[in-house]
Amino acid sequence: MTASKTSVADALLDAHVHFILDQISGEALQPLIEGELDALLVNAKKLKLNDCVTRKMIKDVALAYAADLELGAGIPELVGDVARALYAHDAHEKTSFGDLLSDEHFSDIADKVLELKSLREKIVHEAVASPLYVSFASDLLYNGIKGYLAQNAVTRNIPGAGSMMKLGKAVMSKATPNLEASIEDGLKKYIGQSVKATSKGSAGLLLKYADDETLRDLAHEFWLRIKPLKIASLREDISSLDVEEGFVTAYEFWRTLRGTSFYRVMIGAGIDAFFDKYGDASLSELLDDLGIDRSMMMREAMRFAPPVIKALNKKKMIEPVIRRNLARFYQSDAARAVLDAR
Repeated sequence: MTASKTSVADALLDAHVHFILDQISGEALQPLIEGELDALLVNAKKLKLNDCVTRKMIKDVALAYAADLELGAGIPELVGDVARALYAHDAHEKTSFGDLLSDEHFSDIADKVLELKSLREKIVHEAVASPLYVSFASDLLYNGIKGYLAQNAVTRNIPGAGSMMKLGKAVMSKATPNLEASIEDGLKKYIGQSVKATSKGSAGLLLKYADDETLRDLAHEFWLRIKPLKIASLREDISSLDVEEGFVTAYEFWRTLRGTSFYRVMIGAGIDAFFDKYGDASLSELLDDLGIDRSMMMREAMRFAPPVIKALNKKKMIEPVIRRNLARFYQSDAARAVLDAR
């Protein structure tokens, strides 16, 4: 290319760069974005999701970031900072449980939980069959029997009966020092075996009397007590450290979970379900179903584009990007051939 042609190419490059800068700056930006967005939306009606991406592509990306990405060491510290900030926020002092959940929504949740009858039955059966329940019930019965024997009507109303029982107990203790402990252990063992044997029946009894209406009434009584309370009332029993440790524990659990095959299978299954529904749908239909319309896209574009472009211009970073990309054309053989033909 001759010197004159080179100077023409350079002049065209400068003009092109400044034209683009003018287009993306000031009042010209919004009409530019509107025009491009409208053109994209027209094309969105012609393109199907399967035309643009495959489910394998989306799965690979999802797994890369949701399962395979090695998270930085600063994440746990950030999680702790967020937990402390949330705990200390003064919104807790102004917000009650009732502000977050309406009576209608609470009733809907309670009704849905009550519909899970088979799950409730399993939980009750497992609970009453647990060693904790057997131990609790046995201790309750033992202390009740022991208290009754100590405070029953015979020892209260018959003169001298209490003294005679104490005397008999003292004599038996001297004659057989370990007899009282043996009787106590035997009684506890017998009660424990009885409770264990009858726990299955007690589960049925509990389920019989804990019917839907009873449980619903209990739930609503509980809700009526707590809904006026402020969220800050939880601070009486939950400290900032508790919340922080809870967040960190949840984060560590998620880190472990994301390394399991189950986690990966669930991600894949979710993406398959999405493509089964929308794979043959147009991008326009997909946007409509997601509730994303033109006004929303324009609003967000104008929210971010002007300040970002202004910041890049102020740092003199945007013009070099435009010039670098356009220069490759104006210095190319294609541009040279056009200029040489003039």
